[in-house]
Amino acid sequence: MKFWFVATYKINEIKIVETNLRNQSFDYYLPKIVTKKYNRNFKEEAMFPGYIFINTDIDKCSSLRYTRGIKDIIRFGENIAQISDEEIKSINLAEKSSRLEPMVHEIQIGQEVSIVNGTFKGNMAKICSLPSLRIFLR
Repeated sequence: MKFWFVATYKINEIKIVETNLRNQSFDYYLPKIVTKKYNRNFKEEAMFPGYIFINTDIDKCSSLRYTRGIKDIIRFGENIAQISDEEIKSINLAEKSSRLEPMVHEIQIGQEVSIVNGTFKGNMAKICSLPSLRIFLR
Protein backbone atom coordinates (compact mmCIF):
# COMPACT_ATOMS: atom_id res chain seq x y z
CA MET A 1 0.00 0.00 0.00
CA LYS A 2 1.35 3.43 -0.95
CA PHE A 3 1.47 6.46 1.34
CA TRP A 4 2.52 10.07 0.85
CA PHE A 5 5.71 10.59 2.87
CA VAL A 6 7.30 13.94 3.66
CA ALA A 7 11.02 14.33 3.00
CA THR A 8 13.45 17.21 3.15
CA TYR A 9 15.76 18.03 0.28
CA LYS A 10 18.79 20.18 -0.22
CA ILE A 11 17.29 23.38 -1.65
CA ASN A 12 20.13 24.04 -4.06
CA GLU A 13 19.85 20.46 -5.41
CA ILE A 14 16.17 20.34 -6.42
CA LYS A 15 16.92 19.38 -10.04
CA ILE A 16 19.14 16.52 -8.80
CA VAL A 17 16.40 15.33 -6.43
CA GLU A 18 13.75 15.37 -9.17
CA THR A 19 16.03 13.56 -11.63
CA ASN A 20 16.97 10.87 -9.11
CA LEU A 21 13.37 10.34 -7.96
CA ARG A 22 12.27 9.95 -11.60
CA ASN A 23 15.16 7.56 -12.33
CA GLN A 24 14.08 5.38 -9.40
CA SER A 25 10.42 5.54 -10.50
CA PHE A 26 9.25 7.35 -7.36
CA ASP A 27 5.98 9.24 -7.62
CA TYR A 28 6.63 12.66 -6.05
CA TYR A 29 4.93 16.01 -5.68
CA LEU A 30 6.73 19.33 -5.29
CA PRO A 31 3.98 21.97 -5.08
CA LYS A 32 4.84 25.35 -6.57
CA ILE A 33 2.92 28.60 -6.38
CA VAL A 34 3.01 31.73 -8.50
CA THR A 35 3.87 34.91 -6.62
CA LYS A 36 4.58 38.54 -7.40
CA LYS A 37 6.87 40.65 -5.22
CA TYR A 38 7.64 44.36 -5.18
CA ASN A 39 6.39 45.33 -8.66
CA ARG A 40 8.43 42.55 -10.27
CA ASN A 41 7.34 39.87 -12.72
CA PHE A 42 5.49 36.77 -11.61
CA LYS A 43 7.67 34.01 -10.23
CA GLU A 44 7.07 30.33 -9.57
CA GLU A 45 8.49 29.11 -6.28
CA ALA A 46 8.20 26.10 -4.01
CA MET A 47 5.18 26.25 -1.72
CA PHE A 48 7.15 24.48 1.03
CA PRO A 49 10.84 25.20 0.38
CA GLY A 50 12.96 22.26 1.43
CA TYR A 51 10.06 19.77 1.60
CA ILE A 52 8.83 17.28 -0.97
CA PHE A 53 6.04 14.69 -0.88
CA ILE A 54 6.76 11.17 -2.13
CA ASN A 55 4.11 8.53 -2.78
CA THR A 56 5.59 5.08 -2.19
CA ASP A 57 5.44 1.86 -0.20
CA ILE A 58 6.83 1.83 3.33
CA ASP A 59 9.40 -0.81 2.36
CA LYS A 60 10.97 1.56 -0.20
CA CYS A 61 11.69 4.26 2.39
CA SER A 62 15.23 3.02 2.95
CA SER A 63 16.14 3.47 -0.73
CA LEU A 64 14.37 6.82 -0.70
CA ARG A 65 16.44 7.92 2.27
CA TYR A 66 19.64 7.34 0.30
CA THR A 67 18.46 9.08 -2.84
CA ARG A 68 20.95 11.76 -3.84
CA GLY A 69 19.67 15.21 -2.81
CA ILE A 70 17.24 13.92 -0.16
CA LYS A 71 18.37 15.06 3.28
CA ASP A 72 15.98 13.05 5.41
CA ILE A 73 12.53 11.55 5.72
CA ILE A 74 10.47 13.37 8.36
CA ARG A 75 9.79 11.23 11.42
CA PHE A 76 8.01 11.68 14.71
CA GLY A 77 9.87 9.30 16.97
CA GLU A 78 9.69 5.91 15.27
CA ASN A 79 6.79 6.94 12.99
CA ILE A 80 7.40 8.24 9.48
CA ALA A 81 5.38 11.40 8.72
CA GLN A 82 2.57 10.83 6.24
CA ILE A 83 0.10 13.11 4.52
CA SER A 84 -3.30 11.99 3.22
CA ASP A 85 -4.50 12.01 -0.38
CA GLU A 86 -7.12 14.62 0.63
CA GLU A 87 -4.39 16.93 1.95
CA ILE A 88 -2.39 16.49 -1.27
CA LYS A 89 -5.54 17.38 -3.26
CA SER A 90 -6.05 20.47 -1.09
CA ILE A 91 -2.45 21.58 -1.67
CA ASN A 92 -2.91 20.95 -5.40
CA LEU A 93 -6.03 23.17 -5.43
CA ALA A 94 -4.07 26.00 -3.76
CA GLU A 95 -1.31 25.52 -6.33
CA LYS A 96 -3.76 25.74 -9.24
CA SER A 97 -5.47 28.74 -7.64
CA SER A 98 -2.16 30.63 -7.51
CA ARG A 99 -1.81 30.21 -11.28
CA LEU A 100 -5.16 31.94 -11.83
CA GLU A 101 -4.66 34.54 -9.08
CA PRO A 102 -0.97 34.85 -8.17
CA MET A 103 -0.18 35.63 -4.56
CA VAL A 104 0.99 39.23 -4.27
CA HIS A 105 3.52 39.94 -1.56
CA GLU A 106 3.29 43.62 -0.87
CA ILE A 107 5.10 45.41 1.88
CA GLN A 108 2.97 48.28 3.07
CA ILE A 109 3.55 51.29 5.27
CA GLY A 110 2.22 50.58 8.74
CA GLN A 111 2.69 46.84 8.41
CA GLU A 112 4.30 45.09 11.36
CA VAL A 113 7.23 42.82 10.61
CA SER A 114 9.45 40.44 12.51
CA ILE A 115 13.18 40.86 11.99
CA VAL A 116 14.77 37.50 11.17
CA ASN A 117 18.49 38.38 10.77
CA GLY A 118 21.09 40.71 12.20
CA THR A 119 21.44 42.62 15.44
CA PHE A 120 17.69 43.14 15.88
CA LYS A 121 16.78 39.50 15.17
CA GLY A 122 13.55 38.49 16.93
CA ASN A 123 12.27 42.07 17.37
CA MET A 124 9.03 43.41 15.94
CA ALA A 125 9.06 46.63 13.88
CA LYS A 126 6.64 48.79 11.92
CA ILE A 127 7.36 49.88 8.33
CA CYS A 128 7.37 53.68 8.16
CA SER A 129 8.40 54.35 4.55
CA LEU A 130 9.47 52.59 1.37
CA PRO A 131 11.77 54.80 -0.72
CA SER A 132 13.54 52.75 -3.43
CA LEU A 133 12.41 49.51 -1.81
CA ARG A 134 14.47 50.29 1.28
CA ILE A 135 12.72 49.69 4.55
CA PHE A 136 13.18 52.12 7.40
CA LEU A 137 12.02 50.92 10.76
CA ARG A 138 10.65 52.93 13.64
